[in-house]
Amino acid sequence: MADRVDSILRDYFSGRLELRIKQREETIRYDSQEVDENIGGGRTQNKHTRPVDDLMIRIESDPVLRQLNKQKEDIERWVATFEKPKRDVVAYYYASKSVTWVKVAQQFHISERTAMAWRVEVKHILGAVL
Repeated sequence: MADRVDSILRDYFSGRLELRIKQREETIRYDSQEVDENIGGGRTQNKHTRPVDDLMIRIESDPVLRQLNKQKEDIERWVATFEKPKRDVVAYYYASKSVTWVKVAQQFHISERTAMAWRVEVKHILGAVL
């Protein structure tokens, strides 16, 4: 029953999104795909040797990494606009798969229906953004 927004929120609040970003950066950083640009004979001329610049260009132009960073920034921007109780309830619920609505209600001293309504409100707003 989990949809795309649930999955993204669970990844964000559990820390998996940040881990995926770091893993992607490390994959790009240590991926040794040396390309032989010398097709044919002769000496290479005008060949630049700027490995740090090349690495930064690869990191900044990677479409997967850019998409993950955009997701993270969008979530951070919109979650910051919610009231603190709503933010706390949603963060607590999505931080672990073992958390139930009963636990959320007991933790924050609200009814289960209120907690679910807050989650639906947050998902509705973030679903339009993401």
